[in-house]
This record gives sequence, structure tokens and C-alpha cells, in this order.
Amino acid sequence: MSDESRVLVELDATIVSVGFPVRPQALEQAWNLTGESPPSEAFQERVRQAIGQALPDGELLLLVTLRARPGRQSELAKAAAAFVRASRQMPGILGSTLYRSGADPRTLTLAERFTGRQALERHMAADYFRRFQLIQGPLLVAPVEARFYERTVS
Repeated sequence: MSDESRVLVELDATIVSVGFPVRPQALEQAWNLTGESPPSEAFQERVRQAIGQALPDGELLLLVTLRARPGRQSELAKAAAAFVRASRQMPGILGSTLYRSGADPRTLTLAERFTGRQALERHMAADYFRRFQLIQGPLLVAPVEARFYERTVS
């Protein structure tokens, strides 16, 4: 196990032992950390639990911003497109669409709609989600930015 992995495992254990309550802002910050290295199983379980506490039961919109390293944008776009195709097959996902910034071609935004938090949890537990987490790390210049929105009007 690398030193970085060992530190992450120790951090996971410390956070679990303290039992901090998780606010939506903390969840977004935690999500941003996952771009650096593959998250541990304990970390992923805590994120799933936090989602259950922090997000409403209704329809959700998730916007994820990905910024590619110089010269890696086509690789990131290809991996993100495969992720979108796989996401669209998952029950409970109402839509998954990838956008490229007109101002900065290295910036992609992924817009995903879910029937609710259970669909989001299934999505995050899926193999394609884990594969994309592993692939995207070396392609990103910065950690992903994720924002959750709940539907307010039908």
C-alpha cells in the first residue's frame, strides 16, 4: 500500500471514529477529494450515508464540472462519454448529458438527473462509476466540482 493510500485509510478511520455530522456543503467538499485518488470503501459508504441524510427524497439534479489537464481533454471527453452511456442504462436516472464549455474546451460539465437519492446511491455504487473515478484522476487538472439541486416545481 502506498503512503498516500495509507494516509487516506487512516483519515477514513479517524473520521468514522469521530462521527462528524455531514452537511451538504461537507458532502460537496468530500466529493471534490475523490478526484485525487480512488476513494476507499469506508469513504464511499460514508458518502452514501451522508447522501441519505443530506438530500431530499425527490428528483435531484447533479452538475459535475471536470477540468482536463492540457492535452488530455480528448481522453477525458471520451471517458466521460462512456460514463454517460453507461449511466443512461441505470434505472432511476432520468438523464445524463455531457457539455463542453464554449469559453474553455478543457472544461466539461456533466448534468445528471435522478428520480431520488436511492437512484443516486445505486449510480455511485455501480462499476462504471468506480471505473470513471479511476480513469478521470490522472486526466484532471483539479478535483471535480459537484453541486446537487432538488426539483422545486413540477
